[in-house]
Amino acid sequence: MARRTLPPERPSDRIEPSGRTVSAAMYRRITLGVLVTQVVIVLTGAAVRLTGSGLGCSDWPRCEQDRFVPSGDLNPIIEFVNRLVSFPVLVAVLLAVWGARHRVPVRRDLGIVAELILAGVVVQVLLGAVVVRLELLPSTVILHFLISMALLFGSVVLHHRAGADLHAPSSGPAGWVPARSRPLVIPLVALATAVVVTGTVVTGAGPHGGDEHAARLDVFLPTAARVHSLTVWTFLAVLVVVLLALRSERAPAPLLRTGTIVLAVSLAQGAVGYLQYWNGVPAGLVFAHIIGAMAVWGTTVWFWLEHRSAAGIAAAAAPPTTGTPSPTSDATSPTAHEGAPT
Repeated sequence: MARRTLPPERPSDRIEPSGRTVSAAMYRRITLGVLVTQVVIVLTGAAVRLTGSGLGCSDWPRCEQDRFVPSGDLNPIIEFVNRLVSFPVLVAVLLAVWGARHRVPVRRDLGIVAELILAGVVVQVLLGAVVVRLELLPSTVILHFLISMALLFGSVVLHHRAGADLHAPSSGPAGWVPARSRPLVIPLVALATAVVVTGTVVTGAGPHGGDEHAARLDVFLPTAARVHSLTVWTFLAVLVVVLLALRSERAPAPLLRTGTIVLAVSLAQGAVGYLQYWNGVPAGLVFAHIIGAMAVWGTTVWFWLEHRSAAGIAAAAAPPTTGTPSPTSDATSPTAHEGAPT
């Protein structure tokens, strides 16, 4: 029997919401708020580390044992502001959870993703306390950042999926079959993950530990930087191959534009990376590199989602196969019916 590939972002079973309702457009704005607050808290966390304010507040949740708020010194204020940003992050995610239950039409998939992000935020807050209690132990700081990247991943997915039924999908070129590009997209995301992980190792061995007395990873920094650079170049090579495959497949123009944006952002990020390394990793360039890391990660995830969605639409729109094999194809071949509806 011929196999049908459905669009991966099709809505789940829909139920009628109770009480106050939220429009699909309003919910998309709520998910944008989730994404923005996740970016902001990563940036404030980076400011804490780069200004040496990681132990500006030596206790948690109080700033000090004898006071809840910080003194007038700059470092405690920077650390405490970063903690305060957790509240708008939590509010945005709670709104997303609530909105998913009251959205018209209701989408169970959106509720699941929002609840997973909420669980991640709670874990992140608790881990923040552990990081302070362990005085910025590098392994805990690395885990703290990686969870932030996982939350950013979830936020991008939530925002993307929230718009799946908001606009009519573009049809794209007729007969597009992503035979070459599809097997490469998941490895591309895996390589982006490797780039993020190796980057945290470089940071953990580098000079910006969040406090002048914080321990650093016992890793030879030039070696860690070379491993990180190798993963970046591998990621770029696979990305170029994916873009060339998309062009040869005559993929939809919006998908090609998204992939080109990923390439441009990645090249800019690589340039900043080399600049910071050659100049002794100054704090300003490190901050720019963290912004770039989020940009590369976020655009790569978005590109994967766009490819997945476009491939599903193309497969669902493929003409049905007939019982009579065509003169130019083998009807018994499993690839002959790839993506064709039954």
